[in-house]
Amino acid sequence: MPTERFLRLPESKKQLIREAAMLEFARVPYDKASINQIIQNAEISRGSFYTYFEDKEDLLDYVFSDSCQKISQICEQELQENGGDYILMLERLFDHFVVTLNQTRLVMDVARNVLSHQEGTKILGLGIGKGEKSAQKSQEETFEWLYDRIDKNRFRYKNKEDYEALLMMGATALMISLKRFYEEPEQLDSIRRIFKNSLELLKYGAYCSESYHE
Repeated sequence: MPTERFLRLPESKKQLIREAAMLEFARVPYDKASINQIIQNAEISRGSFYTYFEDKEDLLDYVFSDSCQKISQICEQELQENGGDYILMLERLFDHFVVTLNQTRLVMDVARNVLSHQEGTKILGLGIGKGEKSAQKSQEETFEWLYDRIDKNRFRYKNKEDYEALLMMGATALMISLKRFYEEPEQLDSIRRIFKNSLELLKYGAYCSESYHE
């Protein structure tokens, strides 16, 4: 994670460094990302870079953590405003990413380049061994965070396992829709309609009650 010296920088300077890192990680696969290019784009010296971050891995971890924190803030605000409605929160997230298309593209390009490289997946906790445990811990923490904030009175579920499946399906539907939008932004109306249909299935189920069989 970044050093105290980095954290004391003006927000404008931190944003410049973050954007420079995002552009580079989005431009090429992780193993080819250049610190020299990042510091050139950010208009800082190589010496300054190493007083802010330990290495390229440390910078990547910061970039993803910062993005996740911003998304968490949006989710928390929406859940507070809508009374803990998880499905409505997903709809609002989709609309947010549609409005911020250029930023969404950049984040998805970074994710693609990082996840295509084994070393990158380990850094993000998606690799094997220690990384696998880190990814599991992160997923569990995300679930607990959402579980504590959603209005559970809206659902018929009785245990946490059912909620975990629901939250995972909702998040997956959102990611699939955003990926399609990123690839075909001109198909927004169709993508939004299919996404909302997916959320309707989550809310009400796929079977009519009379079609259930014991």
